Amino acid sequence: MTRREHEGRGSKQNAIDNVTGHFLARGGLSFDFDAGRAPYDYQVAIGSTRADTLVGDEHRDWFWGRAGNDRLWTGAGDDALFGDSGADVLVAGDGADRMYGGKGADQLYGGAMGDALMGGDGADFLDEGAGHGDLNGGAGNDTLVGGLGADAFAVRPGSGDDVIKDFTAGPGMFDHLALQGLRWEDLSFEDSAAGVVVRWDGGSVLLEGVRQADLAQDDFMFAESPDLPPGTREPVGPTAERATTSTEGPQFEDRGLPREMLDRFVDAKLRHSTDFRFSFEGDERYQIVVGGMEGDVLAGGETWDQLFGRDGNDRLLGAGGDDILQGDAGDDQLDGGDGSDQLDGGMGADRLQGGAMADGLMGGDGDDVLDAGANHDMLEGGRGADTLTGGSGADAFIVDPESGNDMVLDFEATGEAQGAFDHIALVDILPGQVTVVDTARGALVSWDTDGDATANGSILLQGVAKADLRQSDFMFNTEPGFVEGISTVGSWYIFPETP
Repeated sequence: MTRREHEGRGSKQNAIDNVTGHFLARGGLSFDFDAGRAPYDYQVAIGSTRADTLVGDEHRDWFWGRAGNDRLWTGAGDDALFGDSGADVLVAGDGADRMYGGKGADQLYGGAMGDALMGGDGADFLDEGAGHGDLNGGAGNDTLVGGLGADAFAVRPGSGDDVIKDFTAGPGMFDHLALQGLRWEDLSFEDSAAGVVVRWDGGSVLLEGVRQADLAQDDFMFAESPDLPPGTREPVGPTAERATTSTEGPQFEDRGLPREMLDRFVDAKLRHSTDFRFSFEGDERYQIVVGGMEGDVLAGGETWDQLFGRDGNDRLLGAGGDDILQGDAGDDQLDGGDGSDQLDGGMGADRLQGGAMADGLMGGDGDDVLDAGANHDMLEGGRGADTLTGGSGADAFIVDPESGNDMVLDFEATGEAQGAFDHIALVDILPGQVTVVDTARGALVSWDTDGDATANGSILLQGVAKADLRQSDFMFNTEPGFVEGISTVGSWYIFPETP
């Protein structure tokens, strides 16, 4: 880049910073932009330091409440909501949504699909709704409701004294505690009138309506490395899902934010620049970077980065912070770096690389390569023939009737990993529709969901024999279930039956 080009780029960035800073100082900003060939648009809305109400629609909504007691509500689409400080209410509609309460006593309500809910600091209420969800109350004494479907409840030293209202305990990989920084010997158990209390140094969780005798080995997933609680009683079958107290979140009326001038400004900058970026302060320092319609290299920093590649073969680098990287259309390379990141390749043959913390990787349409790195990760190849590497730590490999024919390179199934550890999360697939056979390359898990005796899709577990697989390697989102011909070791009851 020449000196003149560098000075010109600096002048353009100063203009962007001045305009976005002006709107934020006035009371918030909002603007739309299209993703290019991908069949969706994005909407960004950033609130003020007062109480704001932000309402989304069919767009993919990225909302920040910032300071104040904010109310954020989105419609359909895969959305990201950040409450930040204050007693916030976050409500997601249909779609796979990511919700961060931030500082304060927050209320988070998921929608009809699998969502990820993070409470943050404070005594929070999390209700994930239907679907296979992840709930992490964070620091503080939190109340968690998983809703219908299999859910992971993340706890760790320092996570406070939490309550889970609708935990389905017992054999059949379904609801489970995802224990971070804890081993089996760190836990103690006590039955109470309300349910069993699981304690450790620096926290506890009450499983309402559950007894010690109800607990099975696959109710406990150790995120960093496998650990197998002792088994005392063989199951006769999977337990049924418990009733849930889950409810829909409230609905809000849009108060609106200044946007018409900013929409025109953003459109103009995206037409004449390689990218549009700005940063702002909330609970964290955030940065938004929107790429152009050609191949871009978009790099984040120590901020919590939101990188949007749009069209072209893009390279997105998250670096530090908890980042969200959207490749959109094109053959993209996404690298989350440090932090707990969410990567979505979108359309095209993409390569996604996670990092040392818990990450979520979604390949999208196309033949993708996903490598999650360390810790408890969620990997979903999407449509196409995808190659998946979970790395160290417990990993969920997500498939559905239309996810194609995937391959996992490092599925852990033996030793202490016979309990809840690496597993296949089967969405909208029933146990009776699943077949497992040995092949020269490993165990092939396939499913026939339309009953025509032909597999609709499959996932190959390279180097794994069918005899090594356990019922805890299979999670069904609609109900706990056992796969025919698979051992129940790893799903045994832990404690003796009480009279």
